[in-house]
Amino acid sequence: MIDTELIEKVTILLDAQAAADRFSGAVLVARENQPLLTTARGYAIHPNVLPNQPDTKFNIASVTKMLTAVAVMRLVADGKLELHMPIAAYNRDLPYASQITIHQLLTHTAGFGRYWNDAYRAARSDLRTVADYLKLFATTPLEFPPGTRHHYGNTGYVVLGALIEQVTGESYYDHMRQAIYQPLGMQNTDHYEMDLPIANCAVGYTRDNWFGPVDGQQRANHYIYAIKGSPSEHCFSTVQDLFGFTQALQTQHLLDAYHTELCFTPHAAGEQPGVSYGYGFHIIDDGKHGRVIGHGGRAMGGDAFALMYRDLGYTVIVLSNYDRPAARNVVNSIADMLVE
Repeated sequence: MIDTELIEKVTILLDAQAAADRFSGAVLVARENQPLLTTARGYAIHPNVLPNQPDTKFNIASVTKMLTAVAVMRLVADGKLELHMPIAAYNRDLPYASQITIHQLLTHTAGFGRYWNDAYRAARSDLRTVADYLKLFATTPLEFPPGTRHHYGNTGYVVLGALIEQVTGESYYDHMRQAIYQPLGMQNTDHYEMDLPIANCAVGYTRDNWFGPVDGQQRANHYIYAIKGSPSEHCFSTVQDLFGFTQALQTQHLLDAYHTELCFTPHAAGEQPGVSYGYGFHIIDDGKHGRVIGHGGRAMGGDAFALMYRDLGYTVIVLSNYDRPAARNVVNSIADMLVE
């Protein structure tokens, strides 16, 4: 398909999804290093208050993990962290520090699960630091012996954030701004404190209900999640900023070729057929679209994908402030258009 036909088809798809109220968000489609389409549909604030724009900030949920992983790998490349060393070498006070390695944390093979527990619910209005998050699971038993299997979760990436703090002497959030976001011009990417005003930021809208029975009502997600996200999730970003990040990765402006490929190499079998996990990246091979590398993120009131179709030469980024499958349906449809 030539690019003009692709743009036309994606536009028709987005118009239909938005008209049916199945999609609200922003989309970027690029070929090689050139964006072909950057557009938005729906509203950042309902009802019909603030339209989404291409530079609207969205909660990217677990897409955050690939940002954290690259920050860790930069420290590995600089010799400040070692992938297969027990993390007790850096901080003995971290949970299970003598048993787990950075490799296992990056690949979700350390034995950790998720921290969405009663303690999280009780503390979510006070969670503003990595240390706050560590308290949620410091005494929680591992789900399996480290290194014995892959189990995707969010807790291990909080520990990676703590390691970043330990070896840099900076807060995780400051380090991400100084080492990743600012050098790349990612001016609209950060872990915002959600009780402060944030310009051009989408509110998440969910039909799930964490606090009672699902009744079909669409609710803002203000009171569901922590006041500030963790190194694992709930960073905010835009489609343009994430495209800049993927470009910097592929041109070795963030990591040298060796460490970039370490991120993109399967290190653990995923929980779905055709999906493996590298260092902070999913590696997908469905037999149709070639090798696809990136990450997705799912929240109540958020759905996000940043995917590099490396064999096809395209990058597709879809961010939504609706529940999954709002972004997933769009990204899957665009992926199929790339091979028509």
